[in-house]
Amino acid sequence: RRCCVAAMTTAHATSSITVALFRTLAGLSVVEACSIGQGVFGSPVSAAEEARELQARRGVDESPASASASGSAAAWRGNARCESCSHAPFVLKQVERMYLTGGVDANAFASSVVFEDPAALVEGIDEVTEAFRAVQAFAPTKVHESSIERIGDDTYVVNTVMRYKLPLTGPEGITVRSEVVVDLVPKKKDGILNDAADERVSIEPQQHSPMESGKICRIEERWNGAKLLEGFPFDLIRRGTGLVSYAATKAVV
Repeated sequence: RRCCVAAMTTAHATSSITVALFRTLAGLSVVEACSIGQGVFGSPVSAAEEARELQARRGVDESPASASASGSAAAWRGNARCESCSHAPFVLKQVERMYLTGGVDANAFASSVVFEDPAALVEGIDEVTEAFRAVQAFAPTKVHESSIERIGDDTYVVNTVMRYKLPLTGPEGITVRSEVVVDLVPKKKDGILNDAADERVSIEPQQHSPMESGKICRIEERWNGAKLLEGFPFDLIRRGTGLVSYAATKAVV
């Protein structure tokens, strides 16, 4: 009888653990589905407009006269759409190369570069390289010419229209319009980050070497221009998905 009681107790404990794990996985799946759903069905929010609103909240006068008078901190606004000024050609080239060929140049990207989209978050040049190597399995092609706009001293947004061949999508595949927000490692002045550096970079926990100044340090892809769901638990789940994908694609793709 004691053996039977012990066996029943063990079976009950095992069953409880299984149910708890199932509920946890189900909950995590719901959070991930919400994050992806936001990317697919969320309302578009222009990254450029968002940057202008941020500058307005900081009390920055965006008039051309003020921009030229206030020096380099605001000078980018006068030629924001210039595709041949500053780092714009460099950023556009690296983004297109990364998406279309899977190439991630260590000379162009910071060692602690972060990539985030509605599905996953990957950190470090090895993880980012592996992520875009795996993307090549879906044969990405450019539908329209990409455009780039400078939205901050060290921040750009690249508008892309890519086609991917996914299972069950037929020969035409699926077309994805994205705003790819790219941050560069800001230059330091007297050991302090440039005051006009985008807040998204200044709060990053990674400490970049002065030798990495001007390199790409963060990429955020917004499907259809929709902002990512931020904060706990979305960031945590995307990071977990990124780690699982990194391990899985290395073994499978």
